Amino acid sequence: KQWYQRRVRGNMLTLDDAWDVWVKCDTEFREKYAVYKYFRDKGYVVRSAVKYGGDFLLYTGDPNSCHAAYVTKVVTKPLQWTAVNALRRVSESVAKETVLCYVSNSENSNSPDATVTTVLLKRWIPERERELTDKKIESTDK
Repeated sequence: KQWYQRRVRGNMLTLDDAWDVWVKCDTEFREKYAVYKYFRDKGYVVRSAVKYGGDFLLYTGDPNSCHAAYVTKVVTKPLQWTAVNALRRVSESVAKETVLCYVSNSENSNSPDATVTTVLLKRWIPERERELTDKKIESTDK
């Protein structure tokens, strides 16, 4: 069990102690960990997305051989629309989809009680919507 222990100021730091340190350093750590674990369990490779204004990048394969498909943002408090729009614009400029992640019951995010809900943001393009609507109308007219 010593594989997870590290020395801090000469004392051994257990996993529980490390968890407490991380929670004190980042007030959103529990939620971020729950989202990280959620996507790892789904088979994604998860990396930092700080340079894109998000929390995590999600890769469907090896990050050295493919591009990230998604930029995620862990939402712990209401976001202003300008922040959501900025994240979406940056994500789109680097060919990634934006995923907002909401965590409930995160007090103990290491337990199965932490629930992650995801929302995929899509850009609404009026011209594309018209084309889809026209196709639906044509198919119902036949």
